[in-house]
Amino acid sequence: MLRGCFPELNAWFNALPDPRRQEMCRYSGAHLWWQILGTFLSRGGSRNAFDQQRNSGQAPVNFGLLCGQSAQDPRFDGQPTVTCSDNAAGHAARVDPERVREIPLRMLRQLLVRRLFDSARLFGHWYVLVVDGTVQEKCRAGFTADGKTTGVGTRYRYVLQVKILGPAGRTFPFLHETMDVHDPVAEKEDCELKAFLRVCDRVEALFPRLPICWVGDALYGCQTAVQRCQRAGWKCVFTLKEGRQPTLWDELLRLLPHCRLQATSTLLGKDGRAARLDYRWVEDLMLGAGQAQAILAGEITAETATLYAFLTNFANLTPERVVAITGCGRQRHCIEDTFNAEKNHGIGLEHVFCADNNAAKNYYTIMQVAEILWELSCHGCLRRMYAWARRATEQGLARAIWEGLRTHCLPVDLPPIGQVRFGFG
Repeated sequence: MLRGCFPELNAWFNALPDPRRQEMCRYSGAHLWWQILGTFLSRGGSRNAFDQQRNSGQAPVNFGLLCGQSAQDPRFDGQPTVTCSDNAAGHAARVDPERVREIPLRMLRQLLVRRLFDSARLFGHWYVLVVDGTVQEKCRAGFTADGKTTGVGTRYRYVLQVKILGPAGRTFPFLHETMDVHDPVAEKEDCELKAFLRVCDRVEALFPRLPICWVGDALYGCQTAVQRCQRAGWKCVFTLKEGRQPTLWDELLRLLPHCRLQATSTLLGKDGRAARLDYRWVEDLMLGAGQAQAILAGEITAETATLYAFLTNFANLTPERVVAITGCGRQRHCIEDTFNAEKNHGIGLEHVFCADNNAAKNYYTIMQVAEILWELSCHGCLRRMYAWARRATEQGLARAIWEGLRTHCLPVDLPPIGQVRFGFG
């Protein structure tokens, strides 16, 4: 997968700033970053879990093939090893996090060139970006900006993550913004919405001509976020809640009985009998100084009835467009599912990998690099190759791969990966 999709990944790692005295170094820069990457890919959940087996069996030989520092490197004196997590964490603490954040962006550009996301574009045009915030680390004690613990209180590290929607509902992270509880520069409390505006500035600078549709929860369903999307020429589909925009919600309920023709329904499930979705929508609702559209979708099954509501700046709504926009808005669950997997399935989100602030940011970035590699390897290849093992969990597959890398040498003449296809069809 590395050779087929990201042949330059190790070169990108080696090009990152390296403050070490090279003549005294045993390990390459890529080797150190791969030590962190291996911690996440092996699904051990902690640095110690990876350290326990990093030099057992054939792991050092295979690790060298992955990071580009082979066992024949003269610095190994014939005995290749994998560096310890303390060495990798110390190195990560000395590298500017802004430089490391360029790696997932470069990976995204490669996937855009391969047109991986074309099948997931809304109306065949808009790339769907899903955004949400989460806790990065739950620190046991308070800490200062330089990462030193104060021993007083508890302070979490928060992050705002942006992921692009791919085929089969898979998401690929490429950009994130750290959120400090207190912004020492502005002397104000930071928040998720402020971080979203900073992310928008970065996305607009990085991809000025990319047609984008933002998807987010009710926090973003406000005038500030919608107007920011309007200024950039983007579209948005945000969850709508009554308490978030009470004036718009009241106007929606008043006008709904007068828009009887703005309704449609679809049948879901096998043969269209398992569930039904009824749609209603109202256009040109007042949102601060601007306007927006609201869509209501009621899902009815034999057991439950659920109401979904969305706020969007898509205009000229038709039944077909409303169905597609609603389906796009419901894709917000994809980022929640990913957060859940990262927290509970051995990856280590919310785990404190290191106290240093720079190292913590770099660890999170490499976690996103690991997720991109895993999405492509597992859902673009392994799930199709091993369809008989559909009941196997992703954590089980990851640990099986790591066990295989410890017990068997990878052949040096591996065939090309071929086409990356998602799903079993």
